Amino acid sequence: MTLYTRQDEGLLTVAELTAELKRFVSGRFRDVRVEGEISNARLYPSGHFYFTLKDDLAMIRGVVFNYAAHIPGGRIVKDGERVLCRGRIDIYEKRGEYQLIASDILARGDQGLVYLRFLELKEKLLKEGLFDEALKKPLPPFPRCIGIVTSPAGAAIRDMLRVIQERYGNIPIQVFPATVQGADAAREIAEGIEYFNRAGEVDVIIIGRGGGSYEDLACFNEENLARAIFASRIPLVSAVGHEVDFTIADFVADVRAPTPTAAASLVVPGRDELTRYIAGMRDALCQAMEKKLEKARYMFVSEVMEFKDRKDFFTSHRIYLDDLTGSLAHNLQLYMKNARVRTEALVQRINDLNPTAILARGYSITAKSSTGAVVTDAAAVSPGEALSITLHKGGLDVSVTNKT
Repeated sequence: MTLYTRQDEGLLTVAELTAELKRFVSGRFRDVRVEGEISNARLYPSGHFYFTLKDDLAMIRGVVFNYAAHIPGGRIVKDGERVLCRGRIDIYEKRGEYQLIASDILARGDQGLVYLRFLELKEKLLKEGLFDEALKKPLPPFPRCIGIVTSPAGAAIRDMLRVIQERYGNIPIQVFPATVQGADAAREIAEGIEYFNRAGEVDVIIIGRGGGSYEDLACFNEENLARAIFASRIPLVSAVGHEVDFTIADFVADVRAPTPTAAASLVVPGRDELTRYIAGMRDALCQAMEKKLEKARYMFVSEVMEFKDRKDFFTSHRIYLDDLTGSLAHNLQLYMKNARVRTEALVQRINDLNPTAILARGYSITAKSSTGAVVTDAAAVSPGEALSITLHKGGLDVSVTNKT
């Protein structure tokens, strides 16, 4: 079913609609004054100055044709400067974009709000130590797996994959897809960093994108992304693809690469570097083996020389051992003789001290029968008291009849 035909009243082509809008806008906004912050400023060899004018809510592209003739002194305004522009609004039909054709740019002399926020965050994180070089982790010399957080559809990922494959062969690569500009970009990139840290499967992380305007790179100046980078336990490379200006992510990252391609070259060694490393390891191994062989040769020669002298060594020690054996036998006999004499003397002394030996010489031991107490004094007993007398052989039970 045909909805419209070319002859239908009111049907416009894209070119016709754009031309109508161009006539309306050009007639309505012939002389405007616009205040904002300069970004993405570029002066081309043609003499034309292109820029973006922005505030917190919107942006507009602008151009000053023949810049030097319109701006007194030809001073180039820089990104982050707050300016007042005067000119007209026009529509660039090929892209369907409206733009400011400026005839005059007056610098306000103060920095833009966006740039001021960048400086404030930079100063805050600097004081907290997030940029401390002593805390930055070294990149692994030979990673086993690489994690990349970027847009899976951009040119940056293709460039990084190509360089890594060319330099390091078929190393495993994990890609966490994330938008790299816009409101959700910082959060998605931070989620990618956190994912790789939880999984623990990669040895190094690359975050980044290809080049772009200051606005395109704004997500890399977000505080939540900076803190995710700082919290990463895995070494991280920032590859924003903006060689001139630094982002907050560049300051926090362990390593800053000017482009994604450069980041890929940093995280993996090249074939020449690998060849030199292997050659160095080979030379070190050969030197270590040579030292071990030299030590073994020295030990072998020492053992041979020692073996030649071993006969004389054993002969002299056999004589010495015989002398020791003879001396030991003599000393042992002398010791035994002296021990026997001492033992006999001790036995005699013990016998002399034995009470029974005294009894053998005619003495006796008298004790009270009632208590067993030895009687040594006649005054200790009474007539009629019972006593027991121990003799050398046997004993007597007696009764006292008289004391003298």
